[in-house]
Amino acid sequence: MRASVHRPTIEHLLKRGMRSSDVARTFGISDSTVRNVSAALKKYGTSSERPKTGRPRTLNTRRIRGVIKRRIDRNDGLSLNKVGLELKIGGRTVQIMVKDDSKLDSYKLARGQYLSNASKANRVDKAKKLLAHF
Repeated sequence: MRASVHRPTIEHLLKRGMRSSDVARTFGISDSTVRNVSAALKKYGTSSERPKTGRPRTLNTRRIRGVIKRRIDRNDGLSLNKVGLELKIGGRTVQIMVKDDSKLDSYKLARGQYLSNASKANRVDKAKKLLAHF
């Protein structure tokens, strides 16, 4: 989530003693945005953006996600492990990107025999003979 562009101005007005609802009404922004800036101001002494914690994402970039999404759109029966091999990234990484970022469900295509009308009729006949036998 991006920080509000009004953040420095909101900070200045709050320091001058203006109420958060008045600041929100002045700029036409949500009151929760102003309250978040106010909370950051009280907690850290400044409302500037805090550095993010944790290891940064290196492979999960917009470009890679776009490449994977376009390949899935072209062929939805695609093996995600093969996509990972072609892009030289781990198959599990691709699966996590598809599941978490693209909000798609990965599943294995079920393969079954094709039954023609003749084979269906044949199965019914055999089943009837089997039932008649017992």
